[in-house]
Amino acid sequence: MIKIKKILYLDNRKFTPYLLLGLIILGSIFLYKSFMNATALAPYGSVDFPQFYDLSKDFWNKKDIFVLYQKDSTYWFPMWNHLIYILFYPYTLFSIEISKIIWFFSNILFTTLIIYILKKNYNLSFNKTLLLSIIIITSTPFTNTLGNGQIGLFLLVCILFYWYSKKKFKFFFLSVAYIKFSFAPFFLINSLLKKEIDIFFAVIISVLSVIFYCFYIKDFNLIQFINPIIVIYEVNALSVDNFVGVGNTFHLKTLFVNLRIEKYYSLGIIIFSIFCIYCLFRRKYKSNELFLIISIASLFVFYHNLYDFVFLIPIVSYLLSEKKIDVIYLINTFVIFWFFYFVRINQLILGNYFADNLINLVGSILLLISFMSLLFKKNSIIKLDH
Repeated sequence: MIKIKKILYLDNRKFTPYLLLGLIILGSIFLYKSFMNATALAPYGSVDFPQFYDLSKDFWNKKDIFVLYQKDSTYWFPMWNHLIYILFYPYTLFSIEISKIIWFFSNILFTTLIIYILKKNYNLSFNKTLLLSIIIITSTPFTNTLGNGQIGLFLLVCILFYWYSKKKFKFFFLSVAYIKFSFAPFFLINSLLKKEIDIFFAVIISVLSVIFYCFYIKDFNLIQFINPIIVIYEVNALSVDNFVGVGNTFHLKTLFVNLRIEKYYSLGIIIFSIFCIYCLFRRKYKSNELFLIISIASLFVFYHNLYDFVFLIPIVSYLLSEKKIDVIYLINTFVIFWFFYFVRINQLILGNYFADNLINLVGSILLLISFMSLLFKKNSIIKLDH
């Protein structure tokens, strides 16, 4: 185990101007490129924001988007909780071209808030905060999120608000996690195990959002409560390749497919989920480590694409705040390098020298190792119940 002397003297004020200059130059380059991708005209621009925009627009025009999906095979897949279409109302007031720009700068605001929250809760110095900003802005998940118009940064800042806030209304931010079902389960289960009243209010908000949806389109139907789940099931059944590791996807099913044990995937997800819940129930972790454990578990168990790995940003703060280099530190440093940079390096510089299947397999294994390393890290556990 090696002590880190201020992370290679990173806190030395002499480095501040260079970090500032690096942030300005790299930030300008990467943000400009992301902005051009996000606002370019179809089919070259944002490929994900239009679906959130169109679905929300149709809803606010008093159309049942789930009925439209059933009737039109070319329509978007409404796979998210009803709350997202309600929250997106301000963006539907403008043309899609203007809304893309507004959403881009909304994501910049979300990123700024994320950095502020992480700086405060990991006690990062100014220089380390600058380095954190540089790593975020230059990372592939971040630029993909901006360029595609995804909602990962919005979800992350909401979860961070819920996690670290002491305000009574923080339950609202937990309810936002339910927008994307693949991020919600472990955070909701953790809240339940901690006997927080937040989960009760979060569920109430989710229920009220469905009721409001039904009231607004003037069609009260109990099936609305499970419509997003039905859509997810149908998409999974019709587009199997989209969920088994084609392209850059890193999750439990990717691991099982590449190891040729896909038929045990359902059993695997049940066993892993039970194991996670058992650990959350039996052990009391420090707040920062627990957030990382739940985030990594969510990324590993459920289908996610590379842009969803903005949820690994807190790990960077964790690494910058560490005082010693050990095996766990090195593992998670490599995990960040792999997902934030190497996947794109393999595509753009190495010309896909390493096949997607290998990249995905290694990425899935790295996620699992990262999860286990933090789960059993001794100083991350406050108390072990016997």
